[in-house]
Amino acid sequence: MVIHYCRQYPEWVEQLEALTDTARAIRYDVDHVQTSNDSDPTSDLAMRRAEISRKKDMVDTLAVEIGGIMAKWLIRGVCYGDPFYQLKHDGIPCGKDLYYLLRRKFYYEISRKV
Repeated sequence: MVIHYCRQYPEWVEQLEALTDTARAIRYDVDHVQTSNDSDPTSDLAMRRAEISRKKDMVDTLAVEIGGIMAKWLIRGVCYGDPFYQLKHDGIPCGKDLYYLLRRKFYYEISRKV
């Protein structure tokens, strides 16, 4: 479901911030010291970051296309699971009906892209 896809957004943000180091030290606490292997950790990391960034950018772009100035509120509601009463308390600049209309449209459009 797209709800579960969108709820991964906070993990994507954390991973993009955390996945920066490709340096690997030699471990001497194992039986065999392996100094080289067939994988390239730098390219593996770059490919992982590119995939995560693509997913995050798709959600961000779609939120702006659908919500305009409401994009940050859509992200909070759809991706972080904030209920409308919390958004209202924090100052969302629209009513419940418009917010839920935008949220439904967001879910519809992202379901076509995923």
